[in-house]
Parts: sequence; structure tokens; C-alpha cells
Amino acid sequence: MFYPGDYAYDKKNNERVQIISANDAWGFVSYKVYNPISKTVYKLSVDTLTTTNTDNHNENYLRYVAMLSKIRSETAGGVLSKLSSGIIPLPHQRYVLNRAISNNNIRYILADEVGLGKTIEAGLIIKELKTRGLVKRVLVVCPTGLVTQWCTEMREKFDEKFNIILPDEYATIRKIIDSEDIYSQFNQVISPMDSIKPLERRAGWTEERIERHNEERIYSIINSGWDLVVIDEAHRVSGSSGEVARHKLGSLLASASPYFLLLTATPHNGKTEPFLRLVRLADEKAFPNYKAVVREQVAPYIIRTEKRDAIDNNGNKLFKNRTTKAISLTWDERHSMQRRLYEMMTAYVSMNYNKAMRTRGKNMWFIFLLIMMQRLVSSSTKASRESMERRIVILEQQATQIRSLSEEEFAEMELEMNMDDAIAAMSLDIKSEIEELNQMIEVAKQAEYQYLDAKIEPLLSIIDELCTEERERKIIIFTEFVATQSYLRDLLISKDYKVSILNGSMDIDSRNEVLDEFRRVSDILISTDAGGEGLNLQFSNVVINYDLPWNPMKIEQRIGRVDRIGQQRDVVAFNFIMTDTVEARVREVLEEKLSTILKELGVDKYSDVLDGEQAELNFTDAYMRTIRSPKDISYTTKAIGEELSTQAQNSMRIKELIRDEKDLSALVGADTGLDLDDALRRLIRYYNDSQGAITPLTDSFTIADAAVARHLNKEIEYDSLAEVNSLSIDGFPNETGYFMLWDLSVSSDEQSRRIVPVFINDAFILRPLAGKKIWEAILDDGNVLTIAARKPLDANVWDKLREASQEYAYDAFIKLKDEAMNRHEENHRKYLYALNLRLDAATRIGIENIRNHKLAALESERAETEREYEAGKMLCPEFRPCLVVRMEGGV
Repeated sequence: MFYPGDYAYDKKNNERVQIISANDAWGFVSYKVYNPISKTVYKLSVDTLTTTNTDNHNENYLRYVAMLSKIRSETAGGVLSKLSSGIIPLPHQRYVLNRAISNNNIRYILADEVGLGKTIEAGLIIKELKTRGLVKRVLVVCPTGLVTQWCTEMREKFDEKFNIILPDEYATIRKIIDSEDIYSQFNQVISPMDSIKPLERRAGWTEERIERHNEERIYSIINSGWDLVVIDEAHRVSGSSGEVARHKLGSLLASASPYFLLLTATPHNGKTEPFLRLVRLADEKAFPNYKAVVREQVAPYIIRTEKRDAIDNNGNKLFKNRTTKAISLTWDERHSMQRRLYEMMTAYVSMNYNKAMRTRGKNMWFIFLLIMMQRLVSSSTKASRESMERRIVILEQQATQIRSLSEEEFAEMELEMNMDDAIAAMSLDIKSEIEELNQMIEVAKQAEYQYLDAKIEPLLSIIDELCTEERERKIIIFTEFVATQSYLRDLLISKDYKVSILNGSMDIDSRNEVLDEFRRVSDILISTDAGGEGLNLQFSNVVINYDLPWNPMKIEQRIGRVDRIGQQRDVVAFNFIMTDTVEARVREVLEEKLSTILKELGVDKYSDVLDGEQAELNFTDAYMRTIRSPKDISYTTKAIGEELSTQAQNSMRIKELIRDEKDLSALVGADTGLDLDDALRRLIRYYNDSQGAITPLTDSFTIADAAVARHLNKEIEYDSLAEVNSLSIDGFPNETGYFMLWDLSVSSDEQSRRIVPVFINDAFILRPLAGKKIWEAILDDGNVLTIAARKPLDANVWDKLREASQEYAYDAFIKLKDEAMNRHEENHRKYLYALNLRLDAATRIGIENIRNHKLAALESERAETEREYEAGKMLCPEFRPCLVVRMEGGV
């Protein structure tokens, strides 16, 4: 019979529970119990309860308890003490956190190279600032493709819930909350960048409607009193001029929050003005003009690590090797019509481009259409034909649209996302264009009947070879166009491959479903550039660039989807190149020029010196100039060569400005000497083996894994009435006596907790060093342990052991108590200091109604924290045995 307050073991779950109440009805006895691991209350029959854990009399269970205690002991008090965070920071990420919190002016540009985990770094800072009481309301603004990634990583790695607010949900949220102020309803929000940027104009919209739209989007989000704003892919808000909508968004957000993080792998683009606009978002007063862009002024605001400097927590190189293979292709007799289509399209683009450039300002949309058409014909016959057919429908219905397009807006155009607008562009000569398009469509149809596109056979050959080498291989194919994506999908499915597709038209839920499908089921993912934005696909190591963007930086971004932290294999990229084309000749000349530039500057890749968006304009201009005048390729590429050289030199100069000198090796093992990855894996293995489980182990475990979290939340306590284990360690020279692990805590704070190893011999003499040595020996898999069950300890013996252990642990208790009290005092002092800083920062908010609201909220917060401070002064120490074994004498 158990009584309220007693402890027992739930035999079904093999977990310790506490009896809350007993019930005896018609001879059926049941108990209501509390499980401290799952933090749940439930009922159990008397048959499912036992007084002791009968499964702990084996070597693996002993190692399990010892390892669980070791993890708790080693991680208490450091960054890793927050076990629920689900993240083990790498040295460069710990460096970012240390730098960011080194002063109270938390406005930084996190500028690590692609794939180094800037989202994780921002999460570490968010978590730390919340712990310190500096922030409560957090806004993350990022491209649409990154919204899910942000939400997932914040939840899984930091246990932080963010609410995603999308434009099409505004009306629903307003209806539910019965308020226009939807952003104020949530303390942590993620919002897509382009859905909230202010509009300047839109076809068919009045000024009043535009103003109402801006009020609902950008101004409502700004007026919500954020403590911290994070902008990902922040180079997008630097803008090609100070008037671009994205830059206006950045400026408004920067002025609306005292704490501000800008995340970008490319803070520079080789020009001073965009970089100046970016750093001014961090601190406008510090950078009044371009003369302020000097190392001494810039360095305090930039935190940057390059891939070549990054190391793991064992001090080893973080990234795997990368190999790029050029697949050179030619047309043969089977592809004669495909070659003919390419030649006709290039002539069509060249002639119309020459005409359109004479009145460039009025024909920007048509110029964009021509660029798109030239790229389509190099992508696939199907994609080219379908776009021409759609264009003819528009022309025949005279549904073309006259729209203005500024140079700045032109720079932000994307082939996939702006295709419909381009197809509706005004024609220079409708009748002539329809005639040309019809001729090309006929050739395209003949090409499709004649044979497969020239790139298909090499593609199939590569995929077949890769999958023969490794049947479970995951392959990513990138293309610029949805029509080509559809063409490749149907073809590969017909070859019995499992295929998933991803493109920019998909909403967040659809993207998530596709990624999950690719991870679990599919062999191949076919993605467009817009679809692949922000993906973490390090479980694949193969990228096939079926068609090549003109901008080499986009190729770098594609490969970066797999060349990321966590990649376990060398990365291989295949670049498909049709050699007998204008594009191939331009690419060859430009790559030669770039290689010369990089060699002169001493760098090894384009991304070191080129920014994606600026490079897009430069390369597009070079390709179109050559298509316009193919014979003058040397002349048309000369200007871009000079421009790229200047840009690269400027980029290197700016890279020197933002270079962050540091020794990451000094941070290896700075928090703990425990290899936590190995320890977690061994913890699960010990437990599985102790229970006879056959659950296969994965390559690695993280704190976020449910299997791990359940163990880390366990509170194992030795039952003095239970049988005690007898332990012998072969070859270990110990005395006969008792080895114990005591869980000492002075509050619920993990930092106020330590595991104390104790060994007391049969004469009840304490051996301080022996306790640590025995603990280490138990955790050494090379040692042979012999376990046997013995009778429960005599009550008198147990009392003596507990008294001696408590006396030994007294110094540790006093130290923990003082540390806890000092920490409580210091946290309170820091909070008050932070509160004053926030009050001071709030006075600098440029929008009056936000400022007044913020000041009032902070004063209320001050009163609440004083109450919490007084309550936190009370300590509740505990000293619990989690392991007791009888040590048999060694040799």
C-alpha cells in the first residue's frame, strides 16, 4: 500500500512517480500519481507500481546514471546549461554572442559567410537578451522563403515561439482579435520583407489606397513598440539608392527599435554608398557620410567569420571539400532543330534589344522580357515554347500593359517571380513580333518531336551513376524556370525516380511538405532559384545546375544550400554548359577575366569580392551587349572586366574594413571539457542497452531530440530502502566502501546545481579524490564493470553516509549559495541598468506615440521586477542521492 507523498516506480514507463492520492473501490486499488519527467498527473493500478526500479542492476544502467549526472554537472552554469535550447554553439557562434553582449549598444551587422549559421547566432543573442531582461518584444523580418526556417529554428533550437504574420492573414487576425493593431497582440513575430515594404505606386491604385496599404503593413508593424528588430538578408535593404522601398523599410525599422541586428553574408557590393547606407541603419550618427567608412569606425558594428576560419568544437576544420565539374555539351544532328531555335531566338533578342535600347527609359519591361527569352531558350525547348505561346495570346488580345519601371526596380526583377509581368510588356511592333514568335514556335515543336533536349542524356547518365554508387543518394537539380522544372520532373518520373519540386509560387506550408517529402521519400529535388532560397539541405551533397544563371554568385548560392554546417561529405556540383552558344563564349571570357582578378587579389572565389544583386546587373549587361553585337565580344566584355576589377578591389578594401581578427581555437572547449555530442549518444546507448531496447542509434543526437530531452528531464533519486548495487572495476585500485553521486542544488536555476562525487570507505573515512576517479572509471568504456545486487543498506549505515557526504559537500553548498545570491543581485542590478538603458533608448525613438507608449510600459515593468526580485531571495537547497553503489576492493 502506498500513501500520499510516497515515491514509487511506474513499471510501464520505468519512471519514478510520486503518489498524490489512493483510491480503493470494490477491491480495485488505484493511485493518482505525478510524473516529474513528463510533468503530468495520471492514474495507475496497483499492479503497475513497484517500490523499487528492478531494471537497474546492470552495468549499462549504472553507466547511464553516471553519464546523465556527468552531463548535468559539466553543463551547469554555462551556455550549455540551457539544455532546452537545443543548440550546441560552435566556436564562431560563441564568439558572436560574446561580442554582441560585450556592450550595451546592441546594434550589429552579423556578416558571417553563407552557411555559418547567422540564424543560430541571432537566436543566441535573442535568448541572452531576454534572459538579461533587455528585450521582450522581438520582430524578425526576412525574405518569404526564410520565414519557415526562422520559425522552426527558433522553436526547435531555442524553445522560442514566434508567430508568423502573412499579408493574407491580416483580415482573419483582425476579425479574431477585434482590433486593428494585430502586431501588438504577439510579443515575437516573423514577417516577410516584401509584404511590409512601403509602396510608392501600383497600377490602378489611388494615392489613398496606397496610403491605406502602407498604414496596414509597414506603419502598423513599426508602431508596435519592438525591443529588438532582426532583418535577415539585410543587404536587400541597403538599396541601390536611398529611395528604394526596401531601404525605406530598413530605415523605418531601425528608427523604431533600440536594439537592432542586420544579418547578411554580403554586407558590401564593391561600392561605398550601399555599404554606407547599411551601416547607417546600425548607427546613423556614427556614419554621417562616406568619410566615416574607416576601419576604426566600422569595426565595432561588424561581426564576421569566414568559412576558411571556422572550426568545430574539437578544433577541426568545419567545412568539407567542394568539387565543381563542368559538363560541356554540344548539339549534334539529333538536335539540329534545337540549335535552329536557339539561333532564331538569339537573332530575335538581338534585333529587338537594339531597338529597345534606343528608348531605354520607356521599354524597361520589354528589355526584361528579351533577357528572359534568351535565358529560356538556353534552359529548355519546352520552357521557351510555352513562354512564346503565352506572349502571342497577350499580343493577339492586345492585352499588353504600359508600365513604368525605374532602374532601381529593374535591378530587383527576378526571372521566375516577374515572368507574367514581362510577358505582358508593350511590344515595339505587335504584328512583326507575332510573326517572329509563330515561326519560332513551329521550330520549337519540331525540336521537341525531333529528340530530347541536348542536356537530357548527360543528366540521366550522371544521375544513374550517382544512384548506382549510392542508392539512397539525394540529388538537387536547379533550373531558372518552372516550365523546365515541369519538363524534368515528368521525364525523371518516367525513369522511375521519385521527384519533388520546389518553386517560388509555393506557399510556406507547401514548401514544408516538399522538403519533408524530399528528406524522407524522394531521390531528387528540382528547385528554381526562388524556391531554393534559404534552404538547409546538408543531408544532400550533390547539386546539378541544369541551366546556369549569368550571375556566378547565384551558382554559389545554389551550392551553398548543401555546403553548410552539418554536411558530412564532400560536396559535388555539376555545371551544364552548351558550348556552341554566345553565352558560353561570354562566360569563358568573363571567367578568364575574373580568374585573373581573383589571382591578383589573392582570393579564391567570386563570393569573396562580388555581391549578388550588383553582379546581376553587371553580368546581364555584359551578356546582352554581346548578344546585341556578337563579333565585338572583346570590346563588350572589356567594360565589365574593368568594372569588375574596380568592384573587386573596392570589395577587398571593404573586406579589410570588416575583417574580424580573432582566435577561434581559444573558444574550443571554453565552456566544458565534455564532448557533448559523444556524451549524448553514449547516454542513449547505455539506456537502450540497459533496457534491452533495439532502437537503432542515429549518427548524432542533439539536445532538441525528444529521445534526449526526456532523459535530461529525469530526476533520478536513489531509494535508501531499495537493494544497493555491488560494483567491481577490473584493475582499479580502490578500497572497499561506498561510491555516491549527490545532486546538490540551492534553487530551481540550473546554474545553481552541481553533482558531487563522494567515496567513503568501510571505516567511514572520506576519500575526496577517489570519488572523482571512480566516476571517471565508470564512464570509461574500456573498463570492465561487474555488477551484483545486494541487500538494502542498514539505516544506521545510510545515516552515517548521508551525514558524512553532506559535511563534505558543505563548502560546495556555500559556494553555490553565494554564487546564486550574487547572481540574483547581479541580475537584478543588470536588469535595472538595462531598464534604464531601455528607458534612455526609448527616449530616442523617433516616433512620438511609440516613445510615450514604450516609456509607460517600462515603468510598469520596473515595479513588477522589484516584486520578483524580493521573491527570488528565498533559497530552497536540496541534497539528493542519485547514485549509491557498494565498491568491492580492487587490486
